[in-house]
Amino acid sequence: MMKKSVLVAALLVVPVQGIAQDEPMRIPTIPAGVPAVFLPVQDTRPTAGGAWLAGSVSDRDAVELLDAELAFAFGEERGAESWALPDDVRRRLARNPTIKIDPSRLAYHGMLARPEPRAQIYEPLHTQLRQIAALFNARIVILPLVAYYLPVGEEDRLAAEEAGEEPPLGRAVLLTAVIDIRRSAVLWHGEIQGERAEAVSREALTTLALAAARWLAPS
Repeated sequence: MMKKSVLVAALLVVPVQGIAQDEPMRIPTIPAGVPAVFLPVQDTRPTAGGAWLAGSVSDRDAVELLDAELAFAFGEERGAESWALPDDVRRRLARNPTIKIDPSRLAYHGMLARPEPRAQIYEPLHTQLRQIAALFNARIVILPLVAYYLPVGEEDRLAAEEAGEEPPLGRAVLLTAVIDIRRSAVLWHGEIQGERAEAVSREALTTLALAAARWLAPS
């Protein structure tokens, strides 16, 4: 059996080599048993009509609801048993009051745009992530940046109208970064989409969380 350090090396070298800005980044395969930290969702956006995802009453309410859905979805994945999930992070930080970091309010805004190839994580985000990862002896950090609702495209809407059909529903989306904090490198930066659902439906977030677990958790 390969040692954990060898598995981590294999994971961390391949995805970031030779990536051009116009090429899609591949979601890295995180081997089972490798510690990772899955942080709280940082933010969410309302729909064009001003509604919050899943019928939430505020942005923070929507974030808390999605955090709960993600915790359940990843908790069902055996390969993610060694991962620290949002509540684990909050509890560990509460027991370490000298680390004055709110994991739900990190300096994430600079990560909303896809980073340049081989760009280093900026400060103070790098220090924040490094301190949190050190609490769990983890090298991989998953940072869910912002959740929002992606409505159906205009072409699909017009096609449905021409066919006399109801336009298809949109999807909840989670912009996410997977980071190797020891190398200060972004291994993957992209969108995860749930199944088609109404924006105010709980299903929008449930299917989004399941999709995140399916794509990111070790199989």
